Amino acid sequence: MAGSADFDLYRPSEEHDMLRDAVRSLAEAKIAPYAAAVDEDARFPREALDALVANDLHAVHVPDQYGGAGADALATVIVIEEVARVCAS
Repeated sequence: MAGSADFDLYRPSEEHDMLRDAVRSLAEAKIAPYAAAVDEDARFPREALDALVANDLHAVHVPDQYGGAGADALATVIVIEEVARVCAS
């Protein structure tokens, strides 16, 4: 039987946890207030894009050499998950 230490391989790193906290705060402050209006008006969530761009979180999955953050897949999913938590659009 595998020990609990095996699960450490699947735990988010401290950097991933910090990223989640930062994106969650950003999403709650800058994206969530507009989510209902975006849905009601069936429009592009410009406020979400502007907030992500202003915080260099709009292209986390893109390699550094192409202007992105060069983040790993888990970091990319964390950003998507936290934004979708407040605004699915």
